[in-house]
Amino acid sequence: MPARRGVADHPAGVTASPVDLPPLTTDEEVLARVRMLVGAAVTDQLWILFVDGDGRQSPVLVPISELPARPEPHGLAALAGVLRGLRHELVTDRGPGAVIVTRERTGADTVLEADREWAAALAEVCRTAGVALRATVLSTPGGVRWLG
Repeated sequence: MPARRGVADHPAGVTASPVDLPPLTTDEEVLARVRMLVGAAVTDQLWILFVDGDGRQSPVLVPISELPARPEPHGLAALAGVLRGLRHELVTDRGPGAVIVTRERTGADTVLEADREWAAALAEVCRTAGVALRATVLSTPGGVRWLG
């Protein structure tokens, strides 16, 4: 299986932790970080990256596998509960922090109606949880792009 995911390689041969990487201050930096950590799709799952109020990524990167093709209310409510419980961990003096969500899926490289449904549902999950949504990204076999 080809090499795929992982934080940037450190010059000394040690894998850098996300907390050692520069803060995410621009949209380009966000997309580049998702490309680096998630990359082109090889399976179907959802990724959640946590970013504190200083723009620093948490060392925790959460993959959620076995997703339905379309969002389901029960799973979305559970995700909102988890995010609600974690939101205070992201707060710093500079801000409330946020999440970056990435839908990784195999198949067509074009944005599908199901992708749009996931983007809308995830935005609502964040609103319900009181967590800022920094970005919604789509990973397909052809690469990574903005979804919402």
